[in-house]
Order: sequence, then C-alpha cells, then structure tokens
Amino acid sequence: MSASAVASNEHSSHGPNVRAYMTVFGALLFLTVVTVLVSYWHLPIKMAVAVALAIATLKSALVAAVFMHLKGERIIIYGLLGMTVFFVLFLIAGPSFDVVDVGGHAVHAPVAMQAEK
Repeated sequence: MSASAVASNEHSSHGPNVRAYMTVFGALLFLTVVTVLVSYWHLPIKMAVAVALAIATLKSALVAAVFMHLKGERIIIYGLLGMTVFFVLFLIAGPSFDVVDVGGHAVHAPVAMQAEK
C-alpha cells in the first residue's frame, strides 16, 4: 500500500459518523416520548422523580458519549469520574460527623465540648 493510500485511509476514519448521530437522535426522540408517557402514569412523587432522573441520565450519557466524543476516552473519563465520586462523598460525609441527632433534631456539637473530650 502506498503512503498516500495509508494517509487517505487514516483521515477517512476521523470523519463524522452520521449513522451514529442519527441513531442517537432516534434514541433521544424515543426517550423523550417515554418521558412524556411516564408522566401520564401518575406515579408517586419519589418514583416519578427516580424514573425521570434515570431517563435523563441515559439521555445525557448518550449525548456525552457520541456528540462529545467521550466513548473513546474511557481511561480519562473513569479516572475523573472516580475522583468526582470520591470528593462528593467526602464533602457529603465530612460534615455529618459534626452533627448529632437528639430527639429527631440535628444538633451541632459545641466547640467547647469538643475541646474538653
């Protein structure tokens, strides 16, 4: 194979993948219809929010993977996702060690009492 044929073959793989774009477009339309149909089921509020968030998460994952070209960068994405989850859990769990539940009311431990221990 000549050098120009190899160079031509390399550049042809970097073009837009119209079929993938149209597939995601169809999936987004379908999931939008599913969202509207689920709203007519009159689910309890917590269940309705959970279903809506699940559908929205799926839709955003499709958009991020295909349109933002993230499906080919797994190592970087998983690394950043892992760091994000760690810091979110740290920021949520950290302050909970400073709060005491007394009779159904959250009470912050006074600084003076913490120093005496």
